[in-house]
Amino acid sequence: MAQSTKDIKRRIQGIGSIMQITNAMELVASAKLRKSRERLEITKPYFETVFENINDILAATSANSSLMEKREVKNRAVILVSSDKGLAGGYNINAVNKALEYVKNSDAENTVIYTTGIRSIELLKRKGFDVNKDFTHIDNDPIIEDASAMGSFFANKYIEKVYDEVVIVYTKFDSMVSFVPKIIKLLPATGFEAEGKKSIKKFDFDFEPSVSTVLTQMIKQYVNVTIYGCLLESSASEQASRRTAMENATSNGEDLLENLQLEFNRARQASITQEISEIVGGANALN
Repeated sequence: MAQSTKDIKRRIQGIGSIMQITNAMELVASAKLRKSRERLEITKPYFETVFENINDILAATSANSSLMEKREVKNRAVILVSSDKGLAGGYNINAVNKALEYVKNSDAENTVIYTTGIRSIELLKRKGFDVNKDFTHIDNDPIIEDASAMGSFFANKYIEKVYDEVVIVYTKFDSMVSFVPKIIKLLPATGFEAEGKKSIKKFDFDFEPSVSTVLTQMIKQYVNVTIYGCLLESSASEQASRRTAMENATSNGEDLLENLQLEFNRARQASITQEISEIVGGANALN
C-alpha cells in the first residue's frame, strides 16, 4: 500500500508540472492573440483605401488588367495557411479539411497546394497530395514582407498563365471561441466592376505610364494586403485555439488532481488502518 501512495504522489507531481506548462502556454497565447488582433485592426484601413482606389479607377476609366482576366480553370493554386506548431486544438486539421473539400469539389485538371506551416504537410500527404513548401515556416507572427513575397509570386504566375485561379484557405477569427476556415479567391481579381460602377467619386488624374499599369499595380497591392490580412486572421485564430486548448487542458488537470488527491487520501488512510491492525494483532499475540 505504501508503494501505491508513492505512485499516486508521483502522478500528482507529474500532472502539476504539466499544468504549469499548459497554464504558461495559455498566457503566452493570450498575449500573442492581443498582438495579432491589434495588427489586424491597423491593416483594415489600408485594405479599404486600396479597394476604394481600384473602384475609383474602374469607375472613371475603361481600363482593364491582366490580373482580372477570367479564363477556363485548368491549373489552380491553393494557398493553405497553417502553423508550424501544434497543441492548437483543431486549428490545422480544420483548415486542411476545408482545402481538401474545395479541391474535391473543383473541376480543375491540376491543383497545387502551397502551405505556410509544416503541420499540414503530413496531413495532406496522407491524403495523397504533393505539397509545395516554398512558403513554409511563416510563423505565427507574420510580417507584410511575407505577404508581399507570396502576392508577387502568385500574381506573376497568373500573368504568365501558369495558374488560371489562385485561392487562399485561412481561418477567420470571429471571436475568442469561434474561428472558422474560409476561402477567398485572390485571382482573377473580381468584385471590383460592380462596386466601381456604383462609385460617384470624381477625379481627374494623369496616369503614368498607363491606366492599366497603375490598375495592375493597385490590384497587386490588393492581393498583398488580402494575403496579409488572412495571415493575421489565421494567426489570431491559432492563438485563440491554442489558448482554448491549453485552458481546457489545465481545467482537466485540475479535475484529475482532485480525483488523485481523493485516491491518495483513501490509500493513505488504508495504509494507516493496516498498520494499526498489525500493531494491535502483534500486541494480542504477545498477550
